[in-house]
Amino acid sequence: MKNYITPEGKEIPAKYVSKLDKKKDLIAIRYQKKSLALSKKLKALKDELLEATDELYQQMIEDANVRTGKKGNYSISSFDKSIKIEVNIQNRIEFDDQINIAQTLINEYISEKTKGTDRELAELINSAFQTTKGRLDTKRILGLFKLQIKHPKWIQAMELIKKSISTNNSKRYVRIWQKDANREYRNIELNFSSI
Repeated sequence: MKNYITPEGKEIPAKYVSKLDKKKDLIAIRYQKKSLALSKKLKALKDELLEATDELYQQMIEDANVRTGKKGNYSISSFDKSIKIEVNIQNRIEFDDQINIAQTLINEYISEKTKGTDRELAELINSAFQTTKGRLDTKRILGLFKLQIKHPKWIQAMELIKKSISTNNSKRYVRIWQKDANREYRNIELNFSSI
């Protein structure tokens, strides 16, 4: 008979585990296995789909006698336009360590400028550096460039932010759409973006 393992790694004989805990364990393991199998199938489908559409897109480029550099965004439709496949590349903007120095300069500027009197401005600017899941929000950081501030520390901080930006990470997204009864495109939900 199977022993059960506690979160600390200790083995517990089955006779000491309640029926409810055994059922929870069974269901968790069963659906984790099914989900993993389905995730692998989705990954294989995405790879197959990208390979087929990339090949077709390359043929379209060659037939049109067009020279392009790297792969870009494109879409392919069925003959009756009822099905559309979109492939998009999104460059992910990241910041290197210079962003920390920029934040320090901005904090110094805020301290000098407000002397603690304009907390709303300080909170507004500092909110740009809040992280979600350990990542800075690119839109918030880039939004700082819209502020018309001429102070030397601010200008220096903005230059550091510019230098800290890198876009070497890109991710390919693929979506499949089909027209519904109203002839409007509806996305077939496959959540390829996280695979």
